[in-house]
Amino acid sequence: MRRIACQNFKGGTGKTTTVITLAHCLAQAGKKVLVVDLDAQGNIAESFGIETENSLYDLLVDGKPLAECLIEVRENLFCLPSDRTVAACETVLVTRPRREEALKRALARVEEVIPDISVVLLDCSPSLSILSQNALVFVDELLLPVSMDYLAMVGAGQVFENLAMIEEYFEKKVKVCGILPTFFDKRVNVSKEVLAALIERYGDLVLPPVRIDTKVQQASSRQQTIVEFGATSRAREDYQNVYKELFG
Repeated sequence: MRRIACQNFKGGTGKTTTVITLAHCLAQAGKKVLVVDLDAQGNIAESFGIETENSLYDLLVDGKPLAECLIEVRENLFCLPSDRTVAACETVLVTRPRREEALKRALARVEEVIPDISVVLLDCSPSLSILSQNALVFVDELLLPVSMDYLAMVGAGQVFENLAMIEEYFEKKVKVCGILPTFFDKRVNVSKEVLAALIERYGDLVLPPVRIDTKVQQASSRQQTIVEFGATSRAREDYQNVYKELFG
């Protein structure tokens, strides 16, 4: 089972879109996958059009069984949702021992709850928080989406610094499985400049870029992923290429 966090400390880089799209690609390929939302905005639940009865808060703070907190949102695709109550997790967890390992303990039996699960994908908030640290203690890999602006590159650098801290303090090595350029527009100079800078700095870690596409927003408004929204979509084609790079 692969455990992958999607994280950048800059907001608006396409983390949620990346997570739900890759998860749906995996599910359509017959792989069982779990998406975990670590952001109090609850965008994962909104994207899939689901109502949350139990959330990540109920799992981590109230100790509810994992099986009661999961929702199968598509065939083979399960979700551990978040909502505004997750913001209170930080306040509660800060007083607890081994607070950075709460998620790891809560998901320890996920393979019993979802037999034959292949991948767990975590959608992290754009902040250096206890939940973000929990994500990195749990996962083995990190996918880093970078939108085509310089602040997103700064956020990417902060993620690498945080990974070094995780390795030092928790003796846990998290591998960066890819840096994903998002919102790429070849007509705009800054897009080409940021992509070139990413390739110069990170080399083979840089994945094929995902082009800017208004159909992503259209799909979200219908509570669909871009995979199921429409066949003629630049973003869908690009994410399929990323899926093949990461999981093919």
